[in-house]
Amino acid sequence: FRKPDLEKFYLDTFVGAHVDGIIYTFLPSFPRLVEQISSSTPTVIIGEKLDDLSICSIELSNVNAGAMLAEHLYQLGHRKLVFISTPFNQLTLAREQHGVTDGLEVLVADRQAEADSQDDGLPYEYSVGRQLTAELIRRESMATALIGVNDMTALGILSELAAQGLRVPRDFSVCGFDNIFSSSITTPGLTTIDHHLRTRCQAAVDMVITQSTPSRIPTPFVNKIEYTPQLIVRSSTGQSPTHRSSEKI
Repeated sequence: FRKPDLEKFYLDTFVGAHVDGIIYTFLPSFPRLVEQISSSTPTVIIGEKLDDLSICSIELSNVNAGAMLAEHLYQLGHRKLVFISTPFNQLTLAREQHGVTDGLEVLVADRQAEADSQDDGLPYEYSVGRQLTAELIRRESMATALIGVNDMTALGILSELAAQGLRVPRDFSVCGFDNIFSSSITTPGLTTIDHHLRTRCQAAVDMVITQSTPSRIPTPFVNKIEYTPQLIVRSSTGQSPTHRSSEKI
């Protein structure tokens, strides 16, 4: 939940319990501590590239993923983009940094409002997508494409656009990241980036198991595998409109 104190508590708890391995699914808040732990406890990080960290990792460049999505939208004629995000952390910053120009606006939820769950039972990231999209529409933004920091946020964007009587992709194109299952069954289908999550997770488990058999591994052993993200184009993206009518359809 992006809480460093809680992360440190679990690290201390896990290492003290003599676990067989640790798999990080995000970038550590305490990279040097985790690097130290990895010398005695098999540890693998699934996440953004960390060239200066000597820990086994299953890497994927979010900068490249952002570039793929930006190029897709550019080819469709979009020049005014809005990136909608939950509070930034190390991961989302990497997604946002590529190609930031005057044509990209960034909307970020207030960190103070972050919660692990909502009173209405909706995921926090979904609610952020709806709330920030509503704010964007109130401001009569000239953007033609909205990009969610992840698919759950993008689903919130789609929901709010529908509630406001706007059509996708005629009025707005919408994209996400991660290619979760819901992205393929929503209407319209969500254009997104596939990070090969299942394959990367399987590779991480294999890497932990391999590290657990020292007699087979030369020392020191730091294995880094990088996967190339894949653009998944669905019906939520289309040609940029030459103009947008203020009339609700």
